[in-house]
Amino acid sequence: MPLVVKAHNPWKSRLLLAMLLLVLLLAGWALFEYGRFSAGYDSIEVTQESQVLLSHVSDLDDQIEKLREEKAVLERAAQIERKAYDELDTTLKVLQAEILELKEELAFYRGIVSPRQSAEGLHLQRFKIEANGKPRGYRYKVTLTQVLKNDRTARGTIKMTIAGRQGEEAKELGLADVTNKQVKALEYRFRYFQNLEGDIQLPEGFQPLRVTVSVQPRNSRYQEKTIEKTFDWPA
Repeated sequence: MPLVVKAHNPWKSRLLLAMLLLVLLLAGWALFEYGRFSAGYDSIEVTQESQVLLSHVSDLDDQIEKLREEKAVLERAAQIERKAYDELDTTLKVLQAEILELKEELAFYRGIVSPRQSAEGLHLQRFKIEANGKPRGYRYKVTLTQVLKNDRTARGTIKMTIAGRQGEEAKELGLADVTNKQVKALEYRFRYFQNLEGDIQLPEGFQPLRVTVSVQPRNSRYQEKTIEKTFDWPA
């Protein structure tokens, strides 16, 4: 049997295989595009719609940025308005306090010069007590007056008694119990009016409820009586 010798070329086989795969891919892509076209898909129209949508998105981004800027401006304006309102409210409160103080001063001087009270002699015109910023510390102010037509000098003492509770028990404290120098009474001496003021320190655990101010004149020849008034402790 005669021997037949055939030439073997592997690159040719591989090239044919590659071309076959390329043809299959092209055929598949063509079938895919045909299917989309048959279903009504138009790549050009889709591209145009995509561009329109992208343009719309860009417009929306611009609007969002504009709205953010407007929001920042409005927030800043609101902050300025709030600050102006707070400043106006503070000014109004200061003016109201000044008006109240002026009214108190007017009543104070009326109490001095009013002839209707000339027969009453000495007056406990005003008493005030308020916190002085120290722990359990307070500052008091007592104002005494007498009418201008009285040319005599008023003399005497002032005592204060603070009523409250120490735990479950009622307790009273005098000036000597709440002052550093243990002052038992305040001395006054004046012709028309006098302010006496000072600081007190309440003991730990003591809850004040009321304070009684007792003005005791020494002018016995004028037959003046002791003036005593009780005030609620300020909240």
